[in-house]
Amino acid sequence: MEEIYGWAVVAVAGLGALAGIFILTRAISAPWLRTLLRCLAAVWLLLPWQIEVVEGKYAPAFIVALFEGLLRNDGNPRPALIALASASLVVVVVLLVAAAIRRVRH
Repeated sequence: MEEIYGWAVVAVAGLGALAGIFILTRAISAPWLRTLLRCLAAVWLLLPWQIEVVEGKYAPAFIVALFEGLLRNDGNPRPALIALASASLVVVVVLLVAAAIRRVRH
């Protein structure tokens, strides 16, 4: 049950941060750049990743990467960073496909 509470806090904090990102990016005139930044922020804030030192427990991937890379002497941030890079690449590809479809329709 505590894990559910923890993820609820992560979700609320992530959504609050995303609201801030939406406010900060509203002045960007290029819609594709604004959408890209918003989607990447969502992925980076909310993508879960397994914590290496606690079997079966998850945390946001960027937190795991920071913890493994900066706070543990023998930590390995690479898997979490690869997951973040892969998810970011998927976001970029999806947005490019959506832009291509939009251009074909118009």
